[in-house]
Amino acid sequence: MNTFIGPLAGKRILVTRPKEQAEPLISLIQEKGGIPLSFPIVSIKGVRNDGSQSLLKNLSSYQWIVFTSKNGVDYFFDLIQDSAASLKNTKFAAVGDKTAESLSKRGVTSILVPEHFHAESLVKTLKKHVLSHERILFPKGNLAPSFIKEELKDTAVVEELVVYKTESEDHLDWSIVHQADCLFFMSPSAVTFLSKELNIENVNSKPVICVGPTTKSAAENCGFHQVLMPNQFTAEDMVNCAISYFQGGS
Repeated sequence: MNTFIGPLAGKRILVTRPKEQAEPLISLIQEKGGIPLSFPIVSIKGVRNDGSQSLLKNLSSYQWIVFTSKNGVDYFFDLIQDSAASLKNTKFAAVGDKTAESLSKRGVTSILVPEHFHAESLVKTLKKHVLSHERILFPKGNLAPSFIKEELKDTAVVEELVVYKTESEDHLDWSIVHQADCLFFMSPSAVTFLSKELNIENVNSKPVICVGPTTKSAAENCGFHQVLMPNQFTAEDMVNCAISYFQGGS
């Protein structure tokens, strides 16, 4: 018989992250004694088209590049890796530490990061630093809202660039969802995809832990009753949030 030791001892945690991104979170859950249930309902792929290539030719015309996800960073730099584009004089902003860390690994040394790791805080911070004549490039996913563009339209010119697309993964074993003691959602799209395919009434009593306010709102709107969110929006804090819940601290 297996013996699980740790604050999540024996708790089955559904991990909805894409396969290629799930390993760090799975390891964190295992370190705390939990049982990660891999359920990669989200599939992410890079986007390349004539429009993006045309825009990237004029990359030097943007004073700022703003990122709201690690995926945005990764797929943007994948796009420009074979180009002669120079980012020497470009200013960068990132929604949080993990996104900023991805930029740092790409050689970016100066990054504007808001005090609170969500889009609203990022917009407030940008408004204090962006000049009225400056242009901003916002690399994003196809399902990401235009919040940054809308909120900054009176401050600067914001151009959106879709660098990756998020789709629902096929051929999943849906019985896994019912086995879980807790569900982890890292994006609103994961919530939406799961809700479309599953009768939420059968699982909506399970505790759900969301990475941030947008994902939390999506889960609440889809009918989940116990929706939790950590104070800091990282995988580590999500695991700690689960620990708090199962130890009666929620």
